[in-house]
Amino acid sequence: MISVRRHIHADPELSSEEYSTSAFIERELAAFGLVTKKAHTGLIADIKGKGKDTVAFRADFDALPIAEKTGLPFASSNGNMHACGHDGHTAMLLGAAKYLSAHTPENNVRLIFQFGEEGDGGAETMIGHGATDGVDAVYAFHLCPELDKGRIGTNDSTLFAGVAEFDVIFEGKSAHCASRSEGVDALAAAAEFYKKLDSCRGSRANTLLHVGALAAGTARNVVACAAELKCSFRFFDKADMPPVLDDVRRLIENTDAAFGTTGRLDVRSVYPPLVNDAKCVGRLGKLTELTKTDGRYTAEDFAFYLERVPGCMAWLGVRDEKHDSALHSDTFDFDETVMLTGAELFIKLADTGV
Repeated sequence: MISVRRHIHADPELSSEEYSTSAFIERELAAFGLVTKKAHTGLIADIKGKGKDTVAFRADFDALPIAEKTGLPFASSNGNMHACGHDGHTAMLLGAAKYLSAHTPENNVRLIFQFGEEGDGGAETMIGHGATDGVDAVYAFHLCPELDKGRIGTNDSTLFAGVAEFDVIFEGKSAHCASRSEGVDALAAAAEFYKKLDSCRGSRANTLLHVGALAAGTARNVVACAAELKCSFRFFDKADMPPVLDDVRRLIENTDAAFGTTGRLDVRSVYPPLVNDAKCVGRLGKLTELTKTDGRYTAEDFAFYLERVPGCMAWLGVRDEKHDSALHSDTFDFDETVMLTGAELFIKLADTGV
């Protein structure tokens, strides 16, 4: 697992571009005698067990556009980095796959090596290619620098928020700033929208609305004829999304009425909340001590699998005296011995009742 992790870490590839990583995983699986099915760069493989039930395990393998600063001898030098532990996720599952292919498990096992977790929604493509067909339960682990090394953390409800990424565009009319009344100021409309956006949450306490970028105008002395806000809405209850987006649309209409602009809402992507199945969490809890963790406003596309199949995602702690850098940081690293914990739990889950 260490050699696999370091091979993947040294040559990280961005979402949907993981061609070399995919080919490497495919070669490893073939060496175990496993036949793979492709889903873009993703891979699906099955291990025949003794029983009729099928348990699936998922690992992601895309990297981030981050220049690595760990100083590791196997550090990436191509401007990308496995700063979210996906190299570890893949190595753990390949380790479990090697063992299970040589030691017939009680359950049938579906191996899901997923591309494009970091924003490309690769899970939906994997599902479209049959990743969850015939599956009775699905599990995944995610490395966690906030949890002590080797600890497993999860909960039996919502572990990650759902997210709707959207843009709001206002169109106005340009004019010289000396004759502002002849123009329609899209920037002013966008600024007003920005100030009032949080009101669209209403009384929904467990939600978050955020504007991360605002682009407008062409010159300092010209009334802006267009403005665009890039926004994110995060929620733990899927039922909160439609009414909040409806309120965003009404705010756009009210802003247009006040400023004379023409505004629109473009929803770019939607991830559902990641809701663990209580029974699956219970099965995991019989195999190892669990630390209860609160839900996070970050999103994870493993949620798409859990909309179709009961399952559980859990954190695998990596924090120790030497490793405490946050996920997505340019110094993220972990003690590779923790991968044994993840691989062993995959193996035990393959022999646990579904």
